[in-house]
Amino acid sequence: MYVVLHDAVGCTKIGALLPFPRPTTRLKMATSQSLIEEYAQSLAALSGNDFQAEVCARLQTFIIGFQNVPAKPQGDAGLDAFSDRGERAYCCYGPERDEFKTNKQRENAIINKFKGDLRRLYEVDFEKEVLQVSESPEMATILPKDRKIKQIELLVNWFESHRILNPILSAAEEYQKVSKCRYVEPSATVIVVGPKDLANRYAVDEVTIVRARQRIFILKVQTKAATVTLGSTEKFDLKMMTLKEINPGRTEQIDKLWLELQTSWRMALAFEQELDETLPNLHRDLETNRARILKRVLMLMVGSATPWAELGQATEIASEILQKDFEKLYGMLVEDLSAGEIARLIGECPVGWEKPVADA
Repeated sequence: MYVVLHDAVGCTKIGALLPFPRPTTRLKMATSQSLIEEYAQSLAALSGNDFQAEVCARLQTFIIGFQNVPAKPQGDAGLDAFSDRGERAYCCYGPERDEFKTNKQRENAIINKFKGDLRRLYEVDFEKEVLQVSESPEMATILPKDRKIKQIELLVNWFESHRILNPILSAAEEYQKVSKCRYVEPSATVIVVGPKDLANRYAVDEVTIVRARQRIFILKVQTKAATVTLGSTEKFDLKMMTLKEINPGRTEQIDKLWLELQTSWRMALAFEQELDETLPNLHRDLETNRARILKRVLMLMVGSATPWAELGQATEIASEILQKDFEKLYGMLVEDLSAGEIARLIGECPVGWEKPVADA
């Protein structure tokens, strides 16, 4: 069988090939699709404030006039962000996956959370199981004057069940009927937006993927830190006990410092392990930075008659060194990592102190 095509001058060519996308075009399409899928998975893996922060960062990139709404000083009235001069509202919810054993539990959590947000936007609430008007003074301090919301987008990190739609959308209609609609148009639409929807809505560029990967990496470090077991802490504990003897009136503060330093120590170890497993080049940079921290901190401690009083300065030294290689990628971790590195040096003996001996 032949495929007949006509060339530019009207001649018929027998056996001409149909035009298929070039390999480079197919590669770009495949790469683009894989980035979209990776980004959707990243959004689904994030939760809580991390999910909200990533959603807002993405929307802010593409929507002119996108405005975050801080929860302080008296709450955000259920509104996490808005755009279109206040006509489009955004509510975010990133439930922790481990908190729910079944999809039904997850569905109920999402339904209850967004119902609560909608009640605040519509300024209604239940009193003795009766839905009543409940005005929110904060709404007037958030939206532009005389603006009303025309669309409410409910952004969630899990949208694998259509069974959340009817309860949420029906609740919105119920609230609208009772509400005075001071800030939401009676005809306002409500939609649920999941990770796949959001990933497909705008182009997924390299900046977006890098940012998402950073958030996932940080999440992994924080999760791992909660399970990291410190090796022998005998030397670390002994120094903390000595610190109590040196400062007998500050036992409570030292106990808190003791706990905080060990928490940061676990974070530093989790960070090291995650780099070693996934980013060996950065792990080598970390080892180089550790050597620099050790040298400068030892110089500081050797030159001090009260080395225990230099912990703050030692942590600043560690932070200064780590920032050069890790601030851009993992800035929010640098403070904990710096304290963790100093705690590690205390526990492994390079940094030490003894109780001063009283003069005879």
